[in-house]
Amino acid sequence: MEGSIVQGILKKSILSVFLTAVLAGGCAVHNNHLTPEDFARHLVDSGVPVRQAQRLSPDPFRANEALAIDIDGQEIGIYKFNQDTDLQRRRLEKIREEGCTYIIGTKYPVVVHGSFMLLGVEKNPRKKEILKAFKSFE
Repeated sequence: MEGSIVQGILKKSILSVFLTAVLAGGCAVHNNHLTPEDFARHLVDSGVPVRQAQRLSPDPFRANEALAIDIDGQEIGIYKFNQDTDLQRRRLEKIREEGCTYIIGTKYPVVVHGSFMLLGVEKNPRKKEILKAFKSFE
């Protein structure tokens, strides 16, 4: 009898771990295959008026790619981190947890979604539209 109780507990534990892994995996954002240029197009498709987009150096944040996007005369920056590498994944996770990043000691609020970090959206007059598009970027 004691063995069947232990087996029942083990089965429930294994099922619990399995369900947690499946549900957590289902909540993940899968946009690592996309580029900053794809995000600029997604903004336009979402009704956000993009005036111009130009490549930026990703080096200040040690990202892989970056793009400056002009919306209503104000630039936002979109930075892509490659989630396939441990270093980039850990770096982006730290930024996500802190909700900010630093440039020469100055703190800047950021938003992270999947493999991308969005910078400079806080004071943009189209902030709500930009964030809505960003959250649907997959």
